[in-house]
Amino acid sequence: MAEEALTKIRKFEIEDIDEILEIEEQAFPKTAYSKETILGYAKGFLDNFVVLERDREIVGYIIFDMSGHIHSTAVKHTHRGKGFGKMLFTHAMKCAKKRVWLEVRSRNSTAIRFYKRLGMEIVEKIPDYYGSDDALIMVLSKEEYAHN
Repeated sequence: MAEEALTKIRKFEIEDIDEILEIEEQAFPKTAYSKETILGYAKGFLDNFVVLERDREIVGYIIFDMSGHIHSTAVKHTHRGKGFGKMLFTHAMKCAKKRVWLEVRSRNSTAIRFYKRLGMEIVEKIPDYYGSDDALIMVLSKEEYAHN
């Protein structure tokens, strides 16, 4: 319970950019979004680019649109396995209209296991979406999420 009391989800602010870029580099060392891309998301998704803070440190973020498409999400390596990813996902699920969905690299077994634990299902495979790696489209409806 103390963990939750120290944690809050809030909208991205421009002052967060360096911490978000650091998380991006950790999570996606070969394909991290540039500063310009992150700022583009901030402009395009004013209400749906949120950060998760713990003791005033940004430990994760999620960017999604109202259709439920999760464009990017990551948690600092040092804070993984503490439920922060699930908190961000739950926030997106509450805001989305009917479902959430995302693309994930087919070789990213850690992320795929995480999303499956949340109840997401693989519904499609897009060959070579990430260059030499396929994308898996994973989906979870609000109705199904409520039953998990």
